[in-house]
Amino acid sequence: MENQVLEAIRKRRSVVKFDSTAVEEQKTTAILEAARWAPSWINRQPWKFIVIKDQATKDKLSQVVPTLFSKSLQEAPLSIAVAVNQEEDPYHFVEAGAIAMQNMALAAESLGLHTGWLGIFDVKNKKDSTENMVKRILNLPKPYRVISLLPVGYASVENSVPQRKDLDEMVFYDKFGNTKQA
Repeated sequence: MENQVLEAIRKRRSVVKFDSTAVEEQKTTAILEAARWAPSWINRQPWKFIVIKDQATKDKLSQVVPTLFSKSLQEAPLSIAVAVNQEEDPYHFVEAGAIAMQNMALAAESLGLHTGWLGIFDVKNKKDSTENMVKRILNLPKPYRVISLLPVGYASVENSVPQRKDLDEMVFYDKFGNTKQA
């Protein structure tokens, strides 16, 4: 079965290198709209999205993110931070932020853009964590947690298509280990 959503899911890849082409405002708005429509626990919508275009801020963020994606924060014309108010949704704030981020990544892909997903959330919420350094750079108030950063732009290199496991390696029916349908 084919449709645009399934195609965007299969095509989406995390990109490390971006060219300098600006992202059109209309596409940025569409990406943010996709995030706004993400599901959340009892429709709390506990998220805020911070669109980061300022080069100095992008440079600071790239210095505190200790992954191979840190350079993508500098190169991408924009990045979007997903911050979630854990007091508004104390039970599912991480999932809410992750779903919103996934919606943005898929929307970007469907619009011909590329993204790189940087997980920032620190389960232990340590004072010196990457998450807390990002919170300070972005001036986030106390109840907010940073789930992730999403560099957005046009890829400067083509990504390869990774192999995926077959469904029969990961799908069970009725109980774990049962590979036969009833």
